[in-house]
Amino acid sequence: MSTPLPSPAFDRPFRPRFHLGATRMDCGEEPRVDSYDAAEQATGWPLFDYSACDPTIDQAAINRWLARSVLDGKDILHIGAGNSSVARLASGRANRVVALTVSQAEFEHARNLGLPDYAIHLMNKHATAFADRFGSDEFDLVLDNNLTSFVCCQRHAERYLATLTGLLKADGTIVTHWAGMQWTLDVGVGDVEPAWQLDETKLSSIADAYDLHVRREEDLFFLSRIPA
Repeated sequence: MSTPLPSPAFDRPFRPRFHLGATRMDCGEEPRVDSYDAAEQATGWPLFDYSACDPTIDQAAINRWLARSVLDGKDILHIGAGNSSVARLASGRANRVVALTVSQAEFEHARNLGLPDYAIHLMNKHATAFADRFGSDEFDLVLDNNLTSFVCCQRHAERYLATLTGLLKADGTIVTHWAGMQWTLDVGVGDVEPAWQLDETKLSSIADAYDLHVRREEDLFFLSRIPA
């Protein structure tokens, strides 16, 4: 009798690190750049391509915080490049900005800026490729105003959050915003469960699972290993 091959990762028992009320533990699919194409087509407003749009309310608030922050020598990871406002704001101040996007238009827009301290990746943040991409790289700031807005299941949410935590320097900080925490995808394929709408209590539960602390300044939230 032949020895059975190991089961794929999504077939193995999954024990969540935190519970927010989501019922879909594992979607059983590898997230891709085009995972939400059907959702993009079903909306009448920009969903992924913000290359020609002004920053959203939450992104604008993060940008105002960046504008008054000391960025000298900082390494910044920006999830959701948009119109590359973070890279343009930090250029010449931070050491570098690395950004992710699932939008081909945002990707091309970022590359066409020609900023020497800016790297852009066309990549789904929930994908294995993102979890594996940066290796031992580390960042001072990780910016994501939509921490769980597009998540497909608990397993991929936890993989993404574990990846972010692993990319933080010892004194690094994840920055998010109240408006983005409140928004979830509810159209198209793989609709996001309402459980992934975050409030301060849910964000604290996530932080506890990764030994992080939460600090709030108005509608901005900061997660770091340093006690608030």
